[in-house]
Amino acid sequence: MSLAANPDDDCPLPVATQNWNITCFAVFWAIYYLVAPISYIGSTHANILKSLGNSDETSNLPAAVYLWLTPIPVLITWLFPHSRYLKPLGVLSVTVMTLITAAVAVVLWSDASSVAKTNMVIAHGAMFGAANGFLITALWDALRRGVSTSRRGKSLGLTFGIGPLFACVGSVLQDACFDGSLLGGRTFGLTFPNNYVAMFAATSPLILLAGVFVGLLVVPPATAGDEPSEDRLAEIVDGLKQFLRSRNVLWAVVIYVIVYSGGNAILSNVSLYAKNVLGDATDTVGQQNFLRFGFKAVAGALLGLLLAKANPRATLLATTSVLLAGMGWALISGGWGWIFMLTFGILGAGELFGAHFPNYVTTASEKKYVRINMAYLGVLSAFVGFSAYAFGWISTHYGKLYGEVQGRIISIYVAAGLLVLGLGLIMALLPANPTPRRTAETE
Repeated sequence: MSLAANPDDDCPLPVATQNWNITCFAVFWAIYYLVAPISYIGSTHANILKSLGNSDETSNLPAAVYLWLTPIPVLITWLFPHSRYLKPLGVLSVTVMTLITAAVAVVLWSDASSVAKTNMVIAHGAMFGAANGFLITALWDALRRGVSTSRRGKSLGLTFGIGPLFACVGSVLQDACFDGSLLGGRTFGLTFPNNYVAMFAATSPLILLAGVFVGLLVVPPATAGDEPSEDRLAEIVDGLKQFLRSRNVLWAVVIYVIVYSGGNAILSNVSLYAKNVLGDATDTVGQQNFLRFGFKAVAGALLGLLLAKANPRATLLATTSVLLAGMGWALISGGWGWIFMLTFGILGAGELFGAHFPNYVTTASEKKYVRINMAYLGVLSAFVGFSAYAFGWISTHYGKLYGEVQGRIISIYVAAGLLVLGLGLIMALLPANPTPRRTAETE
């Protein structure tokens, strides 16, 4: 089959330029993974708040507000619909994330009260939810426009195979801020809160560096059919209608929210549960992240190969199944000491659902609607914030009735139930190879 005849070669850019975009996408994620202990809102934030004397319920708030602010991309997409805004707004988002990260370092270092420090950590989750929500939406839109479908497996395999290795490096450095178990007891000699101050301060300029590669992406000009209309209200209504009518897109987004709720929103509680298993004096956040992203690196390469050889749904089934296995391991290994820590590796491998569900949505979307569909994915993801808060509430409420350990275990059982539901819906409702609605109608 010739290049022109292959429907999967659907990008107007030369192959060399597409490879450049793949490289920029991969380098951005490599840096973002390097600072994952901070950029991934959840376990690090929960442990800071716990050290400040907060409850499990409050400790889950950064992850919750992060998700509650993810609808922001829809508003931005409505106000700035043209593809020419992708890069400038992406760089602006990175700048906001850089500034709020630096602000947390300053407040933790200062003599501010525990309440003020708690509020700043929660604000970090909120600002990342707003800024990162649009940034990731823009990146996926740029990938859809700037890399052909036939090269998507290569892009995701490279990005999420190599990228998590940088997160392992970041996790080793994070561990050196604590007890240094990964380095044979070698540490930076920092105590709370200075260990977290150092992490946030070092992360801030690295996030800004990642933004440089967002600016270096090459986004082809929109074609006449992909340009938004002058009537913005009509365009917004049209975007909403196509989202509701695109069965594959709609169900993929709904199932994504269910899997996200069961497989990621629970991470803060699983991290806190590690203290019950290993002892309250043991701070294993760095080791948790090392295992989480080390397993993710291996899974990323394998999932990229699976996507290239099989189909987009296969990666959804694989990641959701691995997440469910992680929940099962957390529940059965609670009395096995350090073996329990494998939980974070298994969950880290399954966590790549966060890359492959968006890929499924972009594959099922017309180019014109990729960003708006990804934005709606962000809107519905706000419900995951309620799941994160609910897990904190379950842990706190049932912890008062049955003890802290049982409260956290109950929340993990609830998360496992959501994953079982998500797995069933993937098999029942999503086709293996989704086709954009308009393309399907004209074939």
